Amino acid sequence: MSFFLVYTIVMMAGVFVLLGLLVFAEYRKLDELESYFSENEKVRRHKRFWGRNQRIDRMHRMRLIVEFFSMPKTHIKAGLVTEAELASVPIALKRWALWPYRMGYVWIVASIIWAIWYRW
Repeated sequence: MSFFLVYTIVMMAGVFVLLGLLVFAEYRKLDELESYFSENEKVRRHKRFWGRNQRIDRMHRMRLIVEFFSMPKTHIKAGLVTEAELASVPIALKRWALWPYRMGYVWIVASIIWAIWYRW
């Protein structure tokens, strides 16, 4: 068995693990995350616009909160979120929000490596 085949199998298994983590975070952790930003105007407006309970709506609502955690200084400076709101979220909940998306970035890089390797 070649190393490329093993890499391909790991990549395909990684897709399902990543998708499972994303769905879990969006369906189990999003409501709890939004409760910490209940007074935030941007989050409330986003929740009104993406208010249906479909996956794409939850994905966009989760993405806004992930942006707050990924680049806090930028959003604080823009006045979209306060330091107190970000500090009130427990660290474990922040990890549940950030890590599935960060793993997605790693998977995208690994997919690009796979595509280059496949054509080589």
